[in-house]
Amino acid sequence: MAKWKPMKRHPNIYEYPVKNGKKYGIRFTYYDAEHKRREYKKSGFIDWQEAEVALHKFQNDIDNGFVNTLNNRNTTVEAYYEVIRKRSVDIGKWRPATIAQKDMYFAKHLKPVFGNMALTDISRQQYQHFIDSEVKDGYAKTTISTINSVMQIIMNAAERNDVISKNKLKDISIEGAKEPKPAKLEPQDYQLFMKTAREYLSKYWYTLICLLALGARREEISGLRYKSLKFFKQGGQEACEITYDMARTRYEEGGAKLKNHASYRKNYVTGELVELLKFSLQYSKNICTQCGRQYNNDSFLFVMEDYGEPIHPEYPNKIFKKVERACGVHVYPHLLRHYFATMARSNNFSPTDIMHWLGHSSLTMTDSYTRPTKQGALKLINEMNGTLFKPNNGK
Repeated sequence: MAKWKPMKRHPNIYEYPVKNGKKYGIRFTYYDAEHKRREYKKSGFIDWQEAEVALHKFQNDIDNGFVNTLNNRNTTVEAYYEVIRKRSVDIGKWRPATIAQKDMYFAKHLKPVFGNMALTDISRQQYQHFIDSEVKDGYAKTTISTINSVMQIIMNAAERNDVISKNKLKDISIEGAKEPKPAKLEPQDYQLFMKTAREYLSKYWYTLICLLALGARREEISGLRYKSLKFFKQGGQEACEITYDMARTRYEEGGAKLKNHASYRKNYVTGELVELLKFSLQYSKNICTQCGRQYNNDSFLFVMEDYGEPIHPEYPNKIFKKVERACGVHVYPHLLRHYFATMARSNNFSPTDIMHWLGHSSLTMTDSYTRPTKQGALKLINEMNGTLFKPNNGK
């Protein structure tokens, strides 16, 4: 083994001979959470400057709490998951819904098998056997992929922070799992569902269905407030600007951030939708008045008719079930989002306009740098009105 020689004036940096000259390495001593002496060692740098940059980064990571100072040899999967979870919560990286999802998959699938195992003891063969067992148990490919993503978060962070030398579980194979059912809705089924919704629901709840048919996410509709709607005229045509800037989920009923930066957007509607929104805004205010509840511009648009409280974020599913029982067509809120995207693409609308309308983060990296325009959005909705909202006597 090559002898490491400390470099003068460069603490913790060493040089050592190799076949074609010399290379540089790091040896840095620090103390773990159990107050035990540990050494960070890394080699293979082509010059001392590169080694020094890596050393300073490691020291800064320790100071900022990015390096796990648990004893590497004894750190279990569960212990390190808790380290990652705490940091992700502290810096706001994981939303409550994300935390709940990851906690559930970890507790149900990963913890029983790997929770008490040391990170360094998990072999690729063991983990592949676990994945294959999940396949045999009948879990869908999407479910297994999500389970695997939680494990990869743990192992990648452990490698990045030098808790383990290498993530041996990368690029694990998920073969033979059930493919998810395609989110598909035939035009005739869509028309029957919408026709039934118009006939069976009140005007207020039909408006909610229409907004979802425009491709908005359920949590975005639940988060609409009075100030989210702005009515105006464009070239003599009445229109409404809808601002999406808040989400309500079962974990954050009071309101929270949207899914990503691209989700913050303004959509524009014309035609019957303007009248439906005007009606729903006034109807919501009437409900609050009748229930003795005060309202203002921050009040939520959709409230329960009996007591004026904002609807539960999952309440739209109950409305959909009511329509489904009447017409026999199974539709759920997110399926209408897929249908909007499918029909918009099939009608040859600009992919970039559709991307901005739906609040997707990108089609390609270039498209992600573009910005939506009112003209493009109004053109899109004017042409989509005939496809999505046919009159009662339409065939």
